[in-house]
Amino acid sequence: MNFRLATTTLLFFVFLAGVHLYFYAQNISLKYQVTEIKIRLNEQKNANRQLGGQVARAENLAYVEEYATNKLKMIYPEQVIYIVGTREVNPAPSSPADRPAARD
Repeated sequence: MNFRLATTTLLFFVFLAGVHLYFYAQNISLKYQVTEIKIRLNEQKNANRQLGGQVARAENLAYVEEYATNKLKMIYPEQVIYIVGTREVNPAPSSPADRPAARD
């Protein structure tokens, strides 16, 4: 009987050791996953910070005005720029006789 009790007890402890090792391995695996997720989170935070800087720069009115005037060659509506060409333009006829006949 002692042999049978010792064998059963030994098998029970081996089983408990196996269960303990299984959960220990699962715990280590989850810690690696948590570490990887923290790394990805920090990468996303850095990317978000960079994008926030780009948004702040794009919303800066002085930057928008500089970009529009220098890069896009835009002007304010009250600023009129006249371009004088070298090509000769026929003057408009002053009397109805000088105008060409209308086509039907």
